[in-house]
Amino acid sequence: MLEHAAIVLLGIGGPLAYLLASPIYSSGDEAAHVDYALQVWHGELPVFEEGLELQNPTGVHPPVQWTAHHPPLVYLLLAPVVGPLVDAGNVDGAGMAARAVMVLLSVALLYTVRALGTRLLPGVRGAGLASVVVVGLSVWFVRLGGSVYTDTPAALVSTLALLALVRLAQGEQRRRDVALFVAACAACGLTRFSLLPIAALFALALVVVGHLRGPLRPRVAWATAVGAGVAVLATSGWFYLRNRALTGNLSGSHPEWAAEHTRRVARPVTEVAVDPAFWSRMSEQMSLGSYPRLPRALEPALPWTLLLLVLPLVVGLVLAVVRIARGRDRAVPLVLLATVLAACGGIACMQVAHHAGGGSAFARYFFAMIPFLAPFLALPLLWLRGVPLVLWGVARATLLGLELESTMLRQLRQPQADIYPVPTWLAFGLTVVALLLALVLVMTSRTAHDRATTQWRVSSRPEH
Repeated sequence: MLEHAAIVLLGIGGPLAYLLASPIYSSGDEAAHVDYALQVWHGELPVFEEGLELQNPTGVHPPVQWTAHHPPLVYLLLAPVVGPLVDAGNVDGAGMAARAVMVLLSVALLYTVRALGTRLLPGVRGAGLASVVVVGLSVWFVRLGGSVYTDTPAALVSTLALLALVRLAQGEQRRRDVALFVAACAACGLTRFSLLPIAALFALALVVVGHLRGPLRPRVAWATAVGAGVAVLATSGWFYLRNRALTGNLSGSHPEWAAEHTRRVARPVTEVAVDPAFWSRMSEQMSLGSYPRLPRALEPALPWTLLLLVLPLVVGLVLAVVRIARGRDRAVPLVLLATVLAACGGIACMQVAHHAGGGSAFARYFFAMIPFLAPFLALPLLWLRGVPLVLWGVARATLLGLELESTMLRQLRQPQADIYPVPTWLAFGLTVVALLLALVLVMTSRTAHDRATTQWRVSSRPEH
């Protein structure tokens, strides 16, 4: 019960704080996403050149419908809360209600991360809840969970697909997990074009695992992988054909318009791939820097990135390999680890290509990696009965408070909707309570496990 309370409060606290601290429609993407849901409510799909039906009185109003290339699943979910409010004349309320849906999806993502952490690190006490802390306190979990974007739903469905893959590879709850894998892959195709290669990678990994020594039979693996492919084509194939008919490409991108109306320019892929500024910016998952009241020596994001992301990740991956090497059955765990790393590498390669083609370089695009990597980030933080996790959590909570303060002090050009400072800090308080509860639970479980292990070793010693 206490663990559920920690997960729910952590899933709500940070995103809700950002929801209240940032004016609705303060980014152009939010208005476009809410407009897409409104058009779905009216029985239509948006078209890039036709612009927005939504008339938001505050914030940014995009000149074109630049989210029209996204598949419609997220907007089908948002339509019932957005449509009636906009039709009743409450445009700002519709955006805030859509944000509230994203907060709920953030909670679902944390539960999925807990299950994934427990499965990827069997036998490691506290791995699931520690993985939840890592994701729940990450910068973009908080920001995206309190904004109307497709990143949180995309992270949810792709993590569900990975979870189903891991469960199938480990041989439990087969029928349920076959259905989950097929449905999650279909949801990937209905959420984002960039998730299609990830779903294909997971299907390939499933087939490979099916041919290894383990509980998953080849015919089950092949049937599930093929079923997932058929489900993707049946549910979202029509939309990508529509994109091609309207824009000439399956992704629905408009590079000519972007080149003409934005300052972004195309760059060689090799130049982007070796650009330190690109990687530094994209890896800002645990700190954004530039906080108004932070001492300048602590302001740059790079040191925090190295300390809170890169260092624990490298150590965690090394520990994971060592654990696998010491185990009896190595092949399946190695394939699962390789799949996680390949998925993250694929996400990175897609963003390099996107930026090289003149696309934006937003760190939120790398957030998709964090749920996949969270168990390996958490692994070294569980040393010494969880003391490193305590230090990590305190650092991240402190930075989160500074990030919220920075958000509320922003000076934006257009007239903006209201923000709510007092409720923001109350929501931040929920995050702190959730963190403290999670840390106590993790440290208690680690201590109990260490004591039980010590007692077993003592009782197992032969008497002289």
